[in-house]
Amino acid sequence: MYETDFHYTDRKTKARYVWLKYRSILEGRILDVGADACHLREHLPPETYYRGIGLGAGVDQVVNLEEQLIPYPSESFDCVLCLDVLEHIENIHAVFDEVCRVTRKFAVVSLPNAWLDFYNMLRHGEYRPGQPMKFYGLPLEPPTDRHKWFFSADEAKAFVTHRASLNKVQIVQMDHEAWGTEGYGWRGVMRTWARKLLLRPSLNVRNLYAGTLWVVLEKESHG
Repeated sequence: MYETDFHYTDRKTKARYVWLKYRSILEGRILDVGADACHLREHLPPETYYRGIGLGAGVDQVVNLEEQLIPYPSESFDCVLCLDVLEHIENIHAVFDEVCRVTRKFAVVSLPNAWLDFYNMLRHGEYRPGQPMKFYGLPLEPPTDRHKWFFSADEAKAFVTHRASLNKVQIVQMDHEAWGTEGYGWRGVMRTWARKLLLRPSLNVRNLYAGTLWVVLEKESHG
């Protein structure tokens, strides 16, 4: 099982989270899709071949995933990472398939739970004044970055499960990076009671409290 007690707060510390959690499969040839500043490289052994692609000045190769396929042959990497990237692009299905194509062994994919962000906004207020949620809403000026898909934890799991099957990769592990709560004591009881009263009974509570979904995929053997 892949796990760590470390909690990340930004992109740099997320790289440490990834290394601590998945280091047993982060060896050989590594491709980081949407790598930002390639922070993961700092944690990898020097003999590891690491390549970060995406947009921005910090990547090894600029690749616009909205317009280009991943520019590598099939099964050319031992592990492919695509972390908090798919929700930012229109062609989410095609890029997921590309991740599965270029790995020969493993892939690690993470997807956020937008319902958690929305529920937190309703409970606690705006992300910042004039901005209800970080990557959603309708800003007054065109944003430089935003999420293009709004989905729940259940939808994320269904998406990964379906496309993994289409691409003949096995799901090794699915887990959520963190879980929120309704609180403890009488306040928690009251919040739970209010949720059950106001929201539909069939609602899966996981969709309101589950953090980012992390998935490990393994390509089926050709033998």
